[in-house]
Amino acid sequence: MEAGGGRGALAFETCHPVVPAVYFAGVIGIGIFVLQPVFAALSVAGALCFAVCCAGWRGALAQLRWQLPMIALVCLANPLFSQSGVTFLCTLGPVTVRLEALAYGLCMGASLVSMLQWVANAARVLTEDRLLELSGTRLPVVTTMVSMAIQLVPQLRRRFGVVESARGACTSAKAPRKGGRVHASTVLMAWAMEDSLERADSMRARGWELGGSRSRYRLEALRTGDVAAAAAVGLLALAAALAAGVAQAEWSFYPTMPALRPWWGYVPFVLLALLPTALTLVLRLKEGRLGSVENR
Repeated sequence: MEAGGGRGALAFETCHPVVPAVYFAGVIGIGIFVLQPVFAALSVAGALCFAVCCAGWRGALAQLRWQLPMIALVCLANPLFSQSGVTFLCTLGPVTVRLEALAYGLCMGASLVSMLQWVANAARVLTEDRLLELSGTRLPVVTTMVSMAIQLVPQLRRRFGVVESARGACTSAKAPRKGGRVHASTVLMAWAMEDSLERADSMRARGWELGGSRSRYRLEALRTGDVAAAAAVGLLALAAALAAGVAQAEWSFYPTMPALRPWWGYVPFVLLALLPTALTLVLRLKEGRLGSVENR
């Protein structure tokens, strides 16, 4: 972040929430259902690029500190459960490690990390207010639950730090270190349950779900340009999904992996994965704040 400046613009912030909803549904759906090395690598690269735009280099690297070990764990654990493949690498006791099993685990771990990154990026663009705006009055309970979960997870993390700081400042709590995390979690759960009762009483006092449908003020209007943008993003996601389906059908990890070659079918997904990063850079270039990123 620039000194004294606020957070730079992000992609999809100036359009109706339906546009980012279509985008993230497409890119996350392709990442979940397509397990092919090139598409997994492109998904990770696109998610990390947009994570840098959203949270800055430090924020993105902080997430990678615990996500990269996850990739290594999945990659190394897969040969324990799968002995398929023909390319022998080594033998570790009763386990025969084969290249195909390692590649499958690596691809699975990369897909998992990319999904975590995309969901985190979506939470920064589709805030609680925008989720409520997106669903309207059709799914009020589900929307409220999702928005509260998005709000409460970072709140619980902050409160866990508060509890740990309080325990560290208390001299009587410093001696017994065993069970410290359990004690902090117990305090945190009691704090959360107390808050849940207050939230329920507050919602009941405001007449939540009493009577028929209630009118509400729309913060963002669905314009013609938003419909066109959502349709364009949807068509791009459809093209990427069709190409990904073809690539998935022609790829197999077992018994042996085919050679990867350049293919035009990767282009739609490249455009889809890098779309929010490119839009963010264009917006910040117009603002004259190309180097502005948010460090959290």
